[in-house]
Amino acid sequence: MEKLAIPPDELARARDTLHAMGLLSATGAGGPLVPVHPELAEAVVVAPLERDIHEHERRIAHLRGQLHALLPVYLDSAPSPHPPDGTRTIHDPEEVRRQLDAAARRCRHEAVMIQPNGGRDTDIVRHTREWSLALLRRGVRMRVVYQHAERASLATRAFVCQAAEAGAEVRTSAEVCEYVVVFDRSVAFVPQAPEGGAEGGAAMVTNETVADFMHRRFEDVWVLAQPFAPQEARYEKVVDELNRTVLRLMAAGLKDEVIARRLAISTRTCRRYMKAAMAELGAVSRFQAGARAAQTGLLRTPGDGLPAGPGAAAPVGVDW
Repeated sequence: MEKLAIPPDELARARDTLHAMGLLSATGAGGPLVPVHPELAEAVVVAPLERDIHEHERRIAHLRGQLHALLPVYLDSAPSPHPPDGTRTIHDPEEVRRQLDAAARRCRHEAVMIQPNGGRDTDIVRHTREWSLALLRRGVRMRVVYQHAERASLATRAFVCQAAEAGAEVRTSAEVCEYVVVFDRSVAFVPQAPEGGAEGGAAMVTNETVADFMHRRFEDVWVLAQPFAPQEARYEKVVDELNRTVLRLMAAGLKDEVIARRLAISTRTCRRYMKAAMAELGAVSRFQAGARAAQTGLLRTPGDGLPAGPGAAAPVGVDW
């Protein structure tokens, strides 16, 4: 020990480590420890672990065989998860999560999602983000549209950073419809309206024509939405669109509270946008502001006259 200049406790730990790895072996009862060839130590130490691995693989293969053998029995007796009309209404929120997980596992090419904010259950949000990241890790393309208000959410900005690093594309829009997710243009989920404050279920759409239609409507929203880079200032890139949207909804005669709810912002923030818009237009009333905005073309959206998006059909008068 003196020659090595190593403290006794450190030397003891090194000895125990080498002995556990099979690199030191006793010559007899009470005899000194001698070094062991690393290849021999590998055979002695690793062999039991390899046997355990092989045994687990054997058991896994056996269980898979048993479970797969029961699949025809289950399919013959269980009700079809895909009704003839292609729509299954699920009232149990836990069953909705299970079906979402199953659809996400089967997804191979692309998942698209419109996710509004404003009071959604945190468990639902966390569950959505879990399967979203799992899809991205498998190399599935993912596109998400949030409302502009989500730019002010630290939790959303943190998730978007994580998802973008994994390959997700994220945009925001002033107004979006209710939560919608479409997997591979063939399976879609739309929520039921909550009743009595309780969390609602969802409709699972497996009719490929309807699911593809919903995907095209997503493209309509996507092509007009603004890219979301969470490192940028909150509303720097979308303030003009928010102003236009507030003016349009004012011109439609909606109340302050209704406009704020549609934009998922506070009524106070909404009124601040209204006041700034009226001042810029030199208007003294909501009606005058709406009229002047219409005269100057401010109520037109940037996408007026543009195609709806890649592969989208021409507009048919549906406000989806």
